[in-house]
Parts: sequence; structure tokens; C-alpha cells
Amino acid sequence: MKNKIIPIILIVIFSLVLWGSVTLSEYYVETLKFPLEVVDQPKNYSSSYLSHKEVFIKFRARGSDLAKIILTGEHTFKISAHKRIGRFKVDLRNEIENNLWITSSLNIIEISPASVECEIDKTVKKVVPIKINVKINFAEGYDISSRILVEPAEIEISGPAIILQSISEIETDSITLDNVKEKTIAELSLKQINGIKFSTNKCRIEFDVQRIVERVFNDLFVEVINVPPKKQLNLYPDKISVILKGGINKLGRLPNDSIKVYVDYLMAVKSEENFIEPTVEIPNFTKLLDVKPQKLEFIIKEE
Repeated sequence: MKNKIIPIILIVIFSLVLWGSVTLSEYYVETLKFPLEVVDQPKNYSSSYLSHKEVFIKFRARGSDLAKIILTGEHTFKISAHKRIGRFKVDLRNEIENNLWITSSLNIIEISPASVECEIDKTVKKVVPIKINVKINFAEGYDISSRILVEPAEIEISGPAIILQSISEIETDSITLDNVKEKTIAELSLKQINGIKFSTNKCRIEFDVQRIVERVFNDLFVEVINVPPKKQLNLYPDKISVILKGGINKLGRLPNDSIKVYVDYLMAVKSEENFIEPTVEIPNFTKLLDVKPQKLEFIIKEE
């Protein structure tokens, strides 16, 4: 049985090859789309305007020649600026010789559009920051515990001055990171802008993620600020406790003096009662959950 199957498979393969060779040798009419590219620009100049970004070319050619173009997918239709500056019109039929990939075996029936307008302006450079577009979904019980580092944080871009003047930042492609629960490093691609060159096309982000816990900090001394000469502001009590929420490693290493607690004498003077709420400044990437006591009794005295 096995010996009968092998000849059948060979016959099928031979038939497909024969059919393919016959098909590729026949002539077809096909319309293909190509991006436009301006070349031969003066030094330190670049294209700031192109009325069309793409061109449609209708070919009559053998299937094999059309297949080569379709399968590579790397061709652009080049327009020569001939070192000109300013705005000018280009007949695309006259640009065929600038595209060596269009061989004599490809018969061009139609080009659409037939012509385009192009403008060449002086090229300038500019350094702008990178804006990341990242959505982070943390695993349950985890959260970010550091700032997001971006490397590089800014890039140099170059292109026509008229385009660069409206660019204040370069955005990354949008990505989503799911179920994040550990230190993360990711590479992001930058959104390309027609006519603008980037010093790099990618950036890297890095941030730390930790399990979120709570910690109590006791006996934090309350500082009194803005006390004028010959005045005193006595607090009762003069120490408080706070509860912070944050990454387990970060909270575990925090000393008491990393939390600043104070009251402002000027706010006490304006108070209509003899109680004042302390201000608590906490480290980045921590959250204040509670303060005990929330209000402190005070007495203003003369020295």
C-alpha cells in the first residue's frame, strides 16, 4: 500500500510544479502600490511636502516578473529632486529611469497619480523627549515601586524646519503589559513621522514592581515651622504614628527620618480651635493610609 502512495504523491507534486510554471510564464495585468521616495536632494535639505505618499502602477508582465516584485515587497518609487530647492511638480513617467527595479520586462500601462508636487526645505536638527505609551496591568497584590526609567529619555531628530517646529516630543507605539509582578524591562518602538529621521528607532523602559504591604512607623517627631521670634508653639502630643502602604522591599528599608512630619505656626494662628492637623510628607511610591492622632492640641506662648 505504501509503495502505491509514493507514486501518487510524486504525480501531485509534479502536476503542481507544471501548473505553476505554466501560470508564471503567462502574461497578466496587475496594479501594484508603492511608497514614493524623494532622492537627489541638495546637501542639508529634505522634502517637507509631498502631495501624494503612494503611487499606483498598472503593469503588463509575465507572472514570474510580477511575482518577484510582489514577494519582495521592498520597492519604492524614487523621485529625483535634481538638487532643486522650493516647490515643484514632477511627472512620474519621467522618473521611471530612477527606478532600476522597473526592468524592460515590465510594461507600464498606467501610473496614478500622473504627477505629484514636492517641496524641498533646509534640514535642521532638534532634541526632543520620548513619551511612552504603556498600560501596565499589575498582578493582584503588586504595584510599581520605582519611577519608569526611559533610555534614551530624548532623541535627536532631523528634517525640514517647517515640520520640526511643530514637534515637541516623540511617542512610542502603544503596548500593554499584563500580570506584572517583578522588575520589568521592555523595548518600545518609536512612532515614525514621514520626512523625519530619528537618531534611534527604539527605546527601553525599566521599572521595579513589588508586593504591596503595610507598615506602621511610630514615634515620629512633629516639627514646628515658621515660628516668629519670641513665640512658641507647643504640641500635645509632639509625636505621631503613621501607616504607609508600599513595596515590601522599599518599606522594609525606610528609616523613620525618611518621613517628614510638621505643622505650620501660621496655620495654627488662623485656626478657630486649639487643634491642628500635621502635614505628612512620605517617600515616592508609598501611600499614606492613616495618621494617629489625626489632630494635635497646641498652645501658643510668648518667650
